[in-house]
Amino acid sequence: MIALTLIIAALGVGVAMWIASPLAKGAMSPMQRLAALGIMALLAVGALGIYLVGGQPGLEGQPYAATEARLAAIPPEELTGEEQEERLRTIVRREPGNPEALALLGRFLALDGRHLEAIAMLERSLRVQEDARVFSDLGQALVNLNEGTVTPEAERAFAAAMELDASLPEPAFFMGAAAYDAGDREAALGYWAGIVGRLPPDDPFRSAIAVRAADLLSRPAGGPQMMDPQDIDPDEGPDAMVSRMVAGLEAGLEADGSDVTRWMVLARVRAVLEDRDGAREAIAQARARSGGDAGVGAILDALARAGQLDRQPEGENE
Repeated sequence: MIALTLIIAALGVGVAMWIASPLAKGAMSPMQRLAALGIMALLAVGALGIYLVGGQPGLEGQPYAATEARLAAIPPEELTGEEQEERLRTIVRREPGNPEALALLGRFLALDGRHLEAIAMLERSLRVQEDARVFSDLGQALVNLNEGTVTPEAERAFAAAMELDASLPEPAFFMGAAAYDAGDREAALGYWAGIVGRLPPDDPFRSAIAVRAADLLSRPAGGPQMMDPQDIDPDEGPDAMVSRMVAGLEAGLEADGSDVTRWMVLARVRAVLEDRDGAREAIAQARARSGGDAGVGAILDALARAGQLDRQPEGENE
Protein backbone atom coordinates (compact mmCIF):
# COMPACT_ATOMS: atom_id res chain seq x y z
CA MET A 1 0.00 0.00 0.00
CA ILE A 2 2.97 2.35 0.48
CA ALA A 3 3.75 2.09 -3.22
CA LEU A 4 0.15 2.80 -4.11
CA THR A 5 0.13 5.85 -1.86
CA LEU A 6 3.26 7.12 -3.58
CA ILE A 7 1.59 6.65 -6.95
CA ILE A 8 -1.38 8.76 -5.90
CA ALA A 9 0.99 11.41 -4.54
CA ALA A 10 2.87 11.43 -7.83
CA LEU A 11 -0.39 11.83 -9.69
CA GLY A 12 -1.14 14.83 -7.51
CA VAL A 13 2.12 16.48 -8.52
CA GLY A 14 1.35 15.89 -12.16
CA VAL A 15 -2.17 17.18 -11.82
CA ALA A 16 -0.91 20.27 -10.02
CA MET A 17 0.99 21.11 -13.21
CA TRP A 18 -2.40 21.64 -14.90
CA ILE A 19 -2.49 25.01 -13.19
CA ALA A 20 1.20 25.68 -12.85
CA SER A 21 2.47 24.81 -16.32
CA PRO A 22 0.32 27.05 -18.54
CA LEU A 23 0.66 29.96 -16.18
CA ALA A 24 4.40 29.59 -15.71
CA LYS A 25 4.99 29.18 -19.45
CA GLY A 26 2.96 32.25 -20.30
CA ALA A 27 0.33 30.33 -22.27
CA MET A 28 -2.31 32.46 -20.60
CA SER A 29 -2.56 36.12 -19.69
CA PRO A 30 0.11 37.62 -17.42
CA MET A 31 -2.43 38.04 -14.64
CA GLN A 32 -3.09 34.33 -14.43
CA ARG A 33 0.59 33.46 -14.09
CA LEU A 34 0.32 34.44 -10.44
CA ALA A 35 -1.93 31.48 -9.72
CA ALA A 36 0.95 29.07 -10.30
CA LEU A 37 2.77 30.13 -7.12
CA GLY A 38 2.57 27.50 -4.41
CA ILE A 39 -0.20 25.50 -6.04
CA MET A 40 1.92 22.43 -6.83
CA ALA A 41 2.89 21.86 -3.22
CA LEU A 42 -0.69 22.36 -2.04
CA LEU A 43 -2.22 19.89 -4.48
CA ALA A 44 0.54 17.34 -3.98
CA VAL A 45 -0.16 17.23 -0.25
CA GLY A 46 -3.89 17.00 -0.94
CA ALA A 47 -3.36 14.17 -3.39
CA LEU A 48 -1.33 12.24 -0.86
CA GLY A 49 -4.32 12.27 1.46
CA ILE A 50 -6.79 11.06 -1.16
CA TYR A 51 -5.79 7.45 -0.90
CA LEU A 52 -5.70 7.65 2.88
CA VAL A 53 -9.26 9.04 2.90
CA GLY A 54 -10.85 7.17 0.00
CA GLY A 55 -8.75 4.03 -0.30
CA GLN A 56 -9.70 0.83 1.43
CA PRO A 57 -6.58 -1.37 1.71
CA GLY A 58 -8.37 -3.96 3.80
CA LEU A 59 -10.84 -4.95 1.09
CA GLU A 60 -10.64 -8.33 -0.60
CA GLY A 61 -9.73 -8.63 -4.30
CA GLN A 62 -11.62 -6.35 -6.68
CA PRO A 63 -12.11 -6.66 -10.48
CA TYR A 64 -9.22 -4.28 -11.14
CA ALA A 65 -6.95 -5.66 -8.44
CA ALA A 66 -4.48 -7.05 -10.96
CA THR A 67 -4.15 -3.69 -12.70
CA GLU A 68 -3.76 -1.94 -9.39
CA ALA A 69 -1.08 -4.40 -8.31
CA ARG A 70 0.79 -3.94 -11.59
CA LEU A 71 0.70 -0.17 -11.33
CA ALA A 72 1.69 -0.30 -7.67
CA ALA A 73 4.80 -2.26 -8.62
CA ILE A 74 5.96 0.47 -11.03
CA PRO A 75 7.98 3.35 -9.56
CA PRO A 76 5.76 6.46 -9.61
CA GLU A 77 8.11 8.42 -11.86
CA GLU A 78 7.91 5.66 -14.49
CA LEU A 79 4.13 5.66 -14.86
CA THR A 80 2.94 6.77 -18.25
CA GLY A 81 0.12 9.26 -18.63
CA GLU A 82 -2.21 6.44 -19.66
CA GLU A 83 -1.29 4.45 -16.57
CA GLN A 84 -1.85 7.45 -14.31
CA GLU A 85 -5.26 8.01 -15.84
CA GLU A 86 -6.15 4.32 -15.56
CA ARG A 87 -5.23 4.36 -11.88
CA LEU A 88 -7.52 7.30 -11.27
CA ARG A 89 -10.36 5.82 -13.30
CA THR A 90 -10.00 2.56 -11.38
CA ILE A 91 -10.62 4.38 -8.13
CA VAL A 92 -13.62 6.24 -9.61
CA ARG A 93 -15.12 3.01 -10.98
CA ARG A 94 -14.72 1.33 -7.61
CA GLU A 95 -15.94 4.34 -5.64
CA PRO A 96 -18.18 6.47 -7.90
CA GLY A 97 -19.25 8.56 -4.94
CA ASN A 98 -15.74 9.45 -3.81
CA PRO A 99 -15.55 13.24 -4.29
CA GLU A 100 -11.78 13.36 -3.76
CA ALA A 101 -11.12 10.81 -6.49
CA LEU A 102 -13.51 12.55 -8.88
CA ALA A 103 -11.81 15.87 -8.26
CA LEU A 104 -8.33 14.46 -8.78
CA LEU A 105 -9.38 12.81 -12.04
CA GLY A 106 -10.89 16.12 -13.14
CA ARG A 107 -7.60 17.89 -12.46
CA PHE A 108 -5.67 15.22 -14.34
CA LEU A 109 -7.94 15.59 -17.37
CA ALA A 110 -7.49 19.34 -17.28
CA LEU A 111 -3.72 18.86 -17.20
CA ASP A 112 -4.11 16.75 -20.34
CA GLY A 113 -6.07 19.52 -22.05
CA ARG A 114 -9.41 17.72 -21.93
CA HIS A 115 -11.15 20.62 -20.26
CA LEU A 116 -14.74 19.59 -20.99
CA GLU A 117 -14.19 16.16 -19.42
CA ALA A 118 -12.38 17.80 -16.54
CA ILE A 119 -15.27 20.17 -15.90
CA ALA A 120 -17.71 17.24 -15.94
CA MET A 121 -15.67 15.35 -13.34
CA LEU A 122 -15.27 18.39 -11.11
CA GLU A 123 -18.99 19.05 -11.30
CA ARG A 124 -19.67 15.40 -10.38
CA SER A 125 -17.42 15.83 -7.35
CA LEU A 126 -19.29 18.96 -6.31
CA ARG A 127 -22.66 17.22 -6.64
CA VAL A 128 -21.46 14.70 -4.08
CA GLN A 129 -19.83 17.22 -1.79
CA GLU A 130 -19.37 20.97 -2.11
CA ASP A 131 -15.79 21.98 -1.52
CA ALA A 132 -14.10 25.36 -1.84
CA ARG A 133 -10.96 23.98 -3.47
CA VAL A 134 -12.93 22.03 -6.05
CA PHE A 135 -15.08 25.08 -6.87
CA SER A 136 -11.83 26.98 -7.40
CA ASP A 137 -10.48 24.19 -9.62
CA LEU A 138 -13.70 24.25 -11.62
CA GLY A 139 -13.41 27.99 -12.12
CA GLN A 140 -9.84 27.63 -13.33
CA ALA A 141 -10.82 24.80 -15.69
CA LEU A 142 -13.47 27.09 -17.16
CA VAL A 143 -10.87 29.86 -17.53
CA ASN A 144 -8.54 27.45 -19.33
CA LEU A 145 -11.34 26.25 -21.59
CA ASN A 146 -12.07 29.85 -22.56
CA GLU A 147 -8.42 30.73 -23.24
CA GLY A 148 -7.90 32.88 -20.17
CA THR A 149 -11.26 34.65 -20.05
CA VAL A 150 -13.03 34.66 -16.69
CA THR A 151 -16.53 33.81 -17.93
CA PRO A 152 -19.72 34.30 -15.89
CA GLU A 153 -19.73 30.54 -15.21
CA ALA A 154 -16.19 30.77 -13.88
CA GLU A 155 -17.14 33.77 -11.77
CA ARG A 156 -19.98 31.78 -10.20
CA ALA A 157 -17.59 28.96 -9.35
CA PHE A 158 -15.07 31.36 -7.83
CA ALA A 159 -17.80 33.15 -5.88
CA ALA A 160 -18.97 29.81 -4.45
CA ALA A 161 -15.38 28.99 -3.48
CA MET A 162 -15.00 32.34 -1.72
CA GLU A 163 -18.26 31.82 0.16
CA LEU A 164 -17.02 28.48 1.49
CA ASP A 165 -13.45 29.57 2.17
CA ALA A 166 -12.50 33.22 1.90
CA SER A 167 -8.84 32.40 2.60
CA LEU A 168 -8.19 30.78 -0.79
CA PRO A 169 -6.12 33.18 -2.92
CA GLU A 170 -7.04 31.97 -6.41
CA PRO A 171 -10.79 32.75 -6.40
CA ALA A 172 -10.25 36.30 -5.14
CA PHE A 173 -7.44 36.82 -7.63
CA PHE A 174 -9.54 35.73 -10.61
CA MET A 175 -12.58 37.67 -9.42
CA GLY A 176 -10.37 40.75 -9.26
CA ALA A 177 -9.07 39.98 -12.74
CA ALA A 178 -12.64 39.79 -14.06
CA ALA A 179 -13.50 43.12 -12.46
CA TYR A 180 -10.36 44.73 -13.86
CA ASP A 181 -11.07 43.43 -17.38
CA ALA A 182 -14.58 44.86 -17.07
CA GLY A 183 -13.11 48.28 -16.26
CA ASP A 184 -14.13 48.31 -12.59
CA ARG A 185 -10.82 49.14 -10.92
CA GLU A 186 -12.32 49.84 -7.51
CA ALA A 187 -13.94 46.40 -7.42
CA ALA A 188 -10.68 44.81 -8.56
CA LEU A 189 -8.85 46.62 -5.76
CA GLY A 190 -11.46 45.38 -3.30
CA TYR A 191 -10.91 41.73 -4.28
CA TRP A 192 -7.12 41.96 -4.41
CA ALA A 193 -6.69 44.04 -1.27
CA GLY A 194 -9.14 41.78 0.55
CA ILE A 195 -7.18 38.59 -0.10
CA VAL A 196 -3.78 40.26 0.36
CA GLY A 197 -4.95 41.49 3.76
CA ARG A 198 -6.08 38.01 4.79
CA LEU A 199 -2.98 36.08 3.71
CA PRO A 200 -0.03 35.63 6.09
CA PRO A 201 2.95 37.91 5.42
CA ASP A 202 5.13 34.99 4.29
CA ASP A 203 2.58 33.55 1.84
CA PRO A 204 4.00 33.78 -1.72
CA PHE A 205 0.54 34.57 -3.09
CA ARG A 206 0.42 37.70 -0.94
CA SER A 207 3.41 39.39 -2.47
CA ALA A 208 2.65 38.12 -5.97
CA ILE A 209 -0.89 39.47 -5.97
CA ALA A 210 0.21 42.75 -4.39
CA VAL A 211 2.87 43.28 -7.07
CA ARG A 212 0.50 42.44 -9.91
CA ALA A 213 -2.29 44.60 -8.49
CA ALA A 214 0.08 47.54 -8.07
CA ASP A 215 1.22 47.23 -11.69
CA LEU A 216 -2.25 46.94 -13.22
CA LEU A 217 -4.10 49.44 -11.07
CA SER A 218 -1.48 52.14 -11.59
CA ARG A 219 -1.64 51.94 -15.38
CA PRO A 220 -3.33 54.97 -16.97
CA ALA A 221 -6.64 53.95 -18.47
CA GLY A 222 -7.46 57.20 -20.26
CA GLY A 223 -10.88 58.79 -20.05
CA PRO A 224 -12.31 62.28 -19.93
CA GLN A 225 -10.94 62.99 -16.44
CA MET A 226 -7.38 62.46 -17.70
CA MET A 227 -7.34 63.47 -21.33
CA ASP A 228 -10.06 63.68 -23.93
CA PRO A 229 -8.85 61.71 -26.98
CA GLN A 230 -10.43 64.34 -29.24
CA ASP A 231 -8.12 66.95 -27.71
CA ILE A 232 -4.92 65.05 -28.47
CA ASP A 233 -2.63 67.04 -30.71
CA PRO A 234 -0.67 64.71 -33.04
CA ASP A 235 2.13 67.28 -33.10
CA GLU A 236 2.34 67.40 -29.34
CA GLY A 237 5.45 65.84 -27.82
CA PRO A 238 5.19 62.92 -25.36
CA ASP A 239 6.34 65.03 -22.41
CA ALA A 240 3.65 67.62 -23.02
CA MET A 241 1.06 64.90 -23.43
CA VAL A 242 2.03 63.27 -20.13
CA SER A 243 1.99 66.66 -18.41
CA ARG A 244 -1.56 67.20 -19.60
CA MET A 245 -2.45 63.73 -18.33
CA VAL A 246 -1.11 64.65 -14.90
CA ALA A 247 -3.10 67.88 -14.96
CA GLY A 248 -6.25 65.95 -15.81
CA LEU A 249 -5.64 63.47 -13.03
CA GLU A 250 -4.98 66.19 -10.50
CA ALA A 251 -8.12 68.08 -11.50
CA GLY A 252 -10.24 64.94 -11.20
CA LEU A 253 -8.80 64.04 -7.81
CA GLU A 254 -9.29 67.57 -6.56
CA ALA A 255 -12.97 67.22 -7.39
CA ASP A 256 -13.23 63.72 -5.87
CA GLY A 257 -10.22 62.16 -4.20
CA SER A 258 -11.92 59.03 -2.90
CA ASP A 259 -10.71 56.70 -5.67
CA VAL A 260 -7.51 55.10 -4.40
CA THR A 261 -6.69 53.65 -7.82
CA ARG A 262 -6.56 57.11 -9.40
CA TRP A 263 -4.02 58.20 -6.80
CA MET A 264 -2.02 55.12 -7.79
CA VAL A 265 -2.11 56.16 -11.45
CA LEU A 266 -1.00 59.67 -10.50
CA ALA A 267 1.89 58.26 -8.47
CA ARG A 268 3.06 56.17 -11.42
CA VAL A 269 2.82 59.00 -13.94
CA ARG A 270 4.64 61.40 -11.62
CA ALA A 271 7.37 58.82 -11.12
CA VAL A 272 7.74 58.51 -14.91
CA LEU A 273 8.19 62.29 -15.01
CA GLU A 274 10.87 61.88 -12.30
CA ASP A 275 8.73 63.85 -9.88
CA ARG A 276 9.59 61.52 -7.02
CA ASP A 277 8.30 63.78 -4.26
CA GLY A 278 5.02 64.16 -6.11
CA ALA A 279 4.80 60.39 -6.58
CA ARG A 280 5.38 59.80 -2.88
CA GLU A 281 2.73 62.37 -2.02
CA ALA A 282 0.22 60.60 -4.29
CA ILE A 283 0.93 57.29 -2.55
CA ALA A 284 0.54 58.99 0.83
CA GLN A 285 -2.84 60.34 -0.29
CA ALA A 286 -3.87 56.85 -1.41
CA ARG A 287 -2.95 55.44 2.02
CA ALA A 288 -4.98 58.13 3.74
CA ARG A 289 -8.00 57.45 1.53
CA SER A 290 -7.78 53.70 2.21
CA GLY A 291 -8.45 54.17 5.91
CA GLY A 292 -5.48 52.07 6.96
CA ASP A 293 -6.59 48.95 5.08
CA ALA A 294 -3.78 46.38 5.38
CA GLY A 295 -4.32 44.89 1.94
CA VAL A 296 -4.34 48.28 0.22
CA GLY A 297 -1.26 49.20 2.20
CA ALA A 298 0.60 46.13 0.93
CA ILE A 299 -0.34 46.97 -2.67
CA LEU A 300 0.84 50.58 -2.19
CA ASP A 301 4.09 49.28 -0.70
CA ALA A 302 4.57 47.21 -3.86
CA LEU A 303 3.90 50.29 -5.99
CA ALA A 304 6.46 52.30 -4.02
CA ARG A 305 9.06 49.56 -4.44
CA ALA A 306 8.39 49.31 -8.17
CA GLY A 307 9.01 53.04 -8.55
CA GLN A 308 11.94 52.94 -6.13
CA LEU A 309 10.03 55.38 -3.96
CA ASP A 310 10.46 53.37 -0.78
CA ARG A 311 13.98 54.64 -0.21
CA GLN A 312 15.75 57.95 -0.52
CA PRO A 313 18.52 57.74 -3.14
CA GLU A 314 21.85 59.31 -2.22
CA GLY A 315 21.93 62.97 -3.06
CA GLU A 316 18.15 63.38 -3.31
CA ASN A 317 16.64 66.13 -1.21
CA GLU A 318 14.25 65.13 1.50
